[in-house]
Amino acid sequence: MSFFEQFPGKDTLLSAYAEKDKGLPGKVNNHIHTPYSFSAFQSVTEAVRKAVAEDVRILGINDFYVCDGYGEFVDRCVDHGVFPLLNIELIGINKLDQQAGIRVNDPGNPGRTYISGKGLAFPSIIPDSQADKLNSVIEQSNKQVAGMIRLLNEYLEKQEVDIVLSVEEIMEKTAVNLLRERHVAQMLRLKLEEKAESDLEFYELLNAVYAGASFQKKRSDISGTEDELRAKLLKSGAPAFVPEDEKAFLPLEEIIEIIEDAGGIPTYPLLLDGAGDTITEFENGKEQLLRTLTERGFSSIEFIPLRNDLAILKEYAEYFYENGFVVSFGTEHNTSAMLPLTVSCKGGVKLDSTLMEISYKGAAYEAAHQYLVAKQGSAYKKISREDMEKLGLALFHYYFKSFNPSLKENLDESK
Repeated sequence: MSFFEQFPGKDTLLSAYAEKDKGLPGKVNNHIHTPYSFSAFQSVTEAVRKAVAEDVRILGINDFYVCDGYGEFVDRCVDHGVFPLLNIELIGINKLDQQAGIRVNDPGNPGRTYISGKGLAFPSIIPDSQADKLNSVIEQSNKQVAGMIRLLNEYLEKQEVDIVLSVEEIMEKTAVNLLRERHVAQMLRLKLEEKAESDLEFYELLNAVYAGASFQKKRSDISGTEDELRAKLLKSGAPAFVPEDEKAFLPLEEIIEIIEDAGGIPTYPLLLDGAGDTITEFENGKEQLLRTLTERGFSSIEFIPLRNDLAILKEYAEYFYENGFVVSFGTEHNTSAMLPLTVSCKGGVKLDSTLMEISYKGAAYEAAHQYLVAKQGSAYKKISREDMEKLGLALFHYYFKSFNPSLKENLDESK
């Protein structure tokens, strides 16, 4: 029996919610990556325990291309009294945007579009034909990264740096099934750390790796060092760069279809001012963006507020919510930087009460969706956003108050 199938019927949930105190936990993070793609966390357990420590009681896994971590994630969330939400992230291409030079939510690549699927069914209901497409994308990604490793080894040998990387070692130590460019930079940094017995030796090795070029990051800045290694060695124009194959990017329409076939909600992640002061052509102007996203089949958006000033986040999030969209927030944790799991804006500015409420209702909507898919199938009878939110709040109420009465005590003890 799946996690959501264990809950009682809809009428029972709503009745219990109506009769009881509605003072429920409100801290949500609906977008984190785990080691099943790439993550700041060494394990799923570490991610969930950190959420507990910060009183984030509703947590969403959001790995690239894979759902492999869902089972472990649900189990660890239940163990620690956290409500699990199950998501995925994909990267696609809109050819018309690409041809027109329109940047969407990837500021460096016109037409390239990051898409999340919120609330996928688990166990999986994705058809084999759609799963094959995802597996093909993963295969292409792994092939590209393997090519980078080969070129990087050749380059390091030329620079007389006695370090060799391999796909097998990375898979064994840091990756699961999906290889990403970030894994290469991470493993190279770890090997530099192993060889260097002092800071001076570390910087001498780094100087050799960079062929004498200057570096800006300190040894203690793990995430910054890995980003610098990526920029100097793996990005376009660098010695180990391998261009991405077009086969690694599905058309936007196919991505939406895959998400829906998997029981999920297609969700557009807004970048806004996350790439600097300039908003991309696609996102500039909330009215036009609302029309375009609606035309393309979206009724759900998400933000990574750490990238955004509070004012612009409020402007777009409140506008889309007022116009019927589901709105989510998360932190990604898709680098080695161990940042707080509590969602905040650029500069650590806290979400205000309105944004917290929008976030909580967005999580409630997704929880209700996952519940209805588990109970009735993906073709469940649609109800209003307000009714979905109420059902989701009833689910949270039942889970935190009734599903396992010891959860609160366990949570308090673990702090």
